[in-house]
Amino acid sequence: MENSTENSILVDGIKTIWGWLNPALPEKIVEKALDIGCSVFQSEVSRYKNVEEGLGRLKRTSERIDSLLTDAEERRHIDDVSVKKWLRDLKSVSFNTDDLLDTYQTALNVHKKRKRYQINFPSLLPELGPFQRRRFAAEIDKVDNKLEEISKSRQTLRLRGTDGAKKQATGQNILPFQTGSCHDSARILGLVREKKEILELLTDAGASTSVPMPRITFVVIHGAAGIGKTTLAQMVYDDPSLNFGIKAWVCLTERCDVSTAMKKIYEKMTGLKCDYGDFGTVQERLREHLKRRPEDNFLLVIDNLWASDFHFLETLIVPLLAGRKGSKVLITTRYERTCQVCEPIQRFKLTGLHYEDCWLLIQSLALPQGIDHHKDLEPIGKEIAMRCYGSPMAAKALGALLNRRSAEEWSNVLSEMQALKDDSNGPVLASLKISYHHLRYRLKQCFGYCSIFPNGCLFERDQLIRYWIAEGLIQPEGRRRLEAVGIKYFDDLLWRSFFEKVPICDKDQVERYRMPSLMHDLAKQVSEYEFQGLLSGNRVFESRGIEEAQVRYASFIQQSDDSTLNLECIQPYSHLRTLKFSHELSNGLVPLNSTPAHFFCKFVHLRVLDMSNSDLEQVPISVGELIHLRFLGLSNTKIRTLPEKICDLFNLQTLELKGCSKLQHLPKGLQRLFNLRHLDLHLDWEEITDSTEVAIPRGIGQLGDLQTLPRFNVVSDKGQDCNMIELNHLNLRGDLCILNLEKVPMGDAKNANLEEKQFIEKLMLRWHSSARTNKRHQQESEEVIKAIKPHNKLTCLWIVNYPGTKYPTWMGDTSFEKLETIRISNCNNFKFLSLFGKLSRLINLQIDNVPGDTISMLVGFQSLKHLILKNLKSLEDVILRNLNSLCKLTLENEMPELKVVFISGCSVFQAVVMEGDLHNKYERGTLIVDAK
Repeated sequence: MENSTENSILVDGIKTIWGWLNPALPEKIVEKALDIGCSVFQSEVSRYKNVEEGLGRLKRTSERIDSLLTDAEERRHIDDVSVKKWLRDLKSVSFNTDDLLDTYQTALNVHKKRKRYQINFPSLLPELGPFQRRRFAAEIDKVDNKLEEISKSRQTLRLRGTDGAKKQATGQNILPFQTGSCHDSARILGLVREKKEILELLTDAGASTSVPMPRITFVVIHGAAGIGKTTLAQMVYDDPSLNFGIKAWVCLTERCDVSTAMKKIYEKMTGLKCDYGDFGTVQERLREHLKRRPEDNFLLVIDNLWASDFHFLETLIVPLLAGRKGSKVLITTRYERTCQVCEPIQRFKLTGLHYEDCWLLIQSLALPQGIDHHKDLEPIGKEIAMRCYGSPMAAKALGALLNRRSAEEWSNVLSEMQALKDDSNGPVLASLKISYHHLRYRLKQCFGYCSIFPNGCLFERDQLIRYWIAEGLIQPEGRRRLEAVGIKYFDDLLWRSFFEKVPICDKDQVERYRMPSLMHDLAKQVSEYEFQGLLSGNRVFESRGIEEAQVRYASFIQQSDDSTLNLECIQPYSHLRTLKFSHELSNGLVPLNSTPAHFFCKFVHLRVLDMSNSDLEQVPISVGELIHLRFLGLSNTKIRTLPEKICDLFNLQTLELKGCSKLQHLPKGLQRLFNLRHLDLHLDWEEITDSTEVAIPRGIGQLGDLQTLPRFNVVSDKGQDCNMIELNHLNLRGDLCILNLEKVPMGDAKNANLEEKQFIEKLMLRWHSSARTNKRHQQESEEVIKAIKPHNKLTCLWIVNYPGTKYPTWMGDTSFEKLETIRISNCNNFKFLSLFGKLSRLINLQIDNVPGDTISMLVGFQSLKHLILKNLKSLEDVILRNLNSLCKLTLENEMPELKVVFISGCSVFQAVVMEGDLHNKYERGTLIVDAK
């Protein structure tokens, strides 16, 4: 009644004014026009007032959609093409709803933070004024209309909540956490004989003495996808009996051209980055490298050689002929024709495991306690093993699936395998699909998302989990950190063989993983309507009948022979949530430096933007407009600074800046990134110098969710940069390198509260080299290092340029029972070794660039395996006695005064490794080894 009165007064007032302005118009026309106008106005006012109500309704609808999709994926088999399309449309609307709700929630949160902390957010999301509320109302109407359209489609299709055949319950949440060792041993079941045969071919054990040895022998393992070719090659490659001066492993992607393959081989065999653009130059440089090492034969593994034409392989072979006679090339391929490309060649056809071996493999994972108490499962299990078609990958995946399941569930899996026997993608992939179908919906999403990685690409666990969190794929579980829940997801997929661990072969000892080739095919298949691969500006998949608006994830792969970037191909996919750039070469740089400043304005829905491993020197200003962005990857780029506009990214959780050696300072508004969890500034500790400084602004201590901060530069109390006290309330994890400790007052060192930070595993304490000759710094540093005591769960400690002469007692405290590695570099003296003798877990001890004439280690060190002495110019004597676990002593260059090394009572001691000129050192010195 009140609104009606208001409208009547409003109409009468407007009529009067309109009559003054337009006396010639008839009153009825004016009245009708005004009635229509007031009706529209009232509707707009209602929409303006009901924004919160509409968003609340959408949130509830979004939750119902999520429940329906979960039900469809976890509980029902749906084969009808129309129903699948309807579910895709529903999921697309779910993404749009999520964007809208996230925009509104961000605006609210920014407004709250602005009022509470009086922090200015210059350009991001103004307060909820009339224009913004009207925009929200319009977007709500769009989503409502789309939902209504989908609802009508459901009625047309006559869909019900019970559509689809119901799946059997499979006890999804059971995960055997004791699986590590048995899963590793399961990798090699049934391949022992095959490994022995390949080793004989590579070591010439079976070669005839009457036949001259060829310069290069080619051994080709060929067989169907998923049959175990890569696993067998890896087992051979890792065998300690192989004696090659050069060993290299190269994995080729499906669309890898001969130029890229040649560059990969060059990088792996030389250990150098390939900066040569000309193909012929790469060949010549590799040939010269091999000629310079005539005493070293080589073993080159080319994994997943897809090309079967003569020219491709012949071109790769040409520079290898410069290698030492007796070198070997081991090739894995799906194509038998590869065996006919060159001679002399040894062919090895891998037909897969015998079904009995498949059954043993399944048993080792499904029944780790043995078959004795599960005899009823044996006939079903053997039938399942026969339908693995010799694939160890399928056997492992199904063994993990069947772990701790009932006989009924085993029978259900067998029925599914029988139903999929005619799958057009092949029987092995069909078996893997079954394992996929039994995953929980969240795990299916996480696995499908991994299609963004190129085939054969190595990735780190933590980075992938940060992607998942940014995309909202990790569901909270009580008070557990999202990262901890993500690790559980990852371990589950790893256990089920969707991922595999790659042997550590890099100096930073970071564990890396990859998806087996067939699993990668499966990931692309299950995400085909949401993922688009782009290869140097061309779509990898064409004519799939996919709407561009439904594509949410894109991976742009730059080919090695392209120096320019074609970004036009990305523009149609304006609804992308993830955009990842990568290069075909492991050390290649994507040419992103010329990206237009406003290029990313169109991609307002991005959650993940990874521009790592590129030549980027400046971050495009438009990145600061991506209000939904959670993950920004800039690792291994050439950037020196970050624009202040980055600090407008209120939702940003991860800012990756690993390996950015040219980075000088972070933006001053960093404290506005209230949701930041990972500020990854990691640099290889070997590359850190006195000039390695990144100015971190004040206020970082206010970021309560921050967990990762690998590098922290200490500054004086003056200026706008932060000091060590700001570490006090941060609950950091992983690595922490503290630089410029000469600037730290003793009070600040204690207030940093490192002793309470139980999740820091590796700690570097570094002073500037000039502090070693400063008397004041020498005295103060002894108080600082005493006050900076870390938590006793530390595993690695590295002290560099310490100016003091006294060492704190905490360094040898027996409570540091997890401390495995200690390194002392460029310190004033090393009369501290007795401190370490009682550390029960100390395995690695390295001392370098420390003055002194004698190293004496007489007692303790019960777990020490590696002792490395490097660049000790004044060292004369090394005395090692009763070090029961010492295995190896490594002596490196620049120890010209070393005269005596005396080793006694080290019962497991194996070798002294002398580098470079030290090979001839003991013509004038004495090496006494009396290990027994």
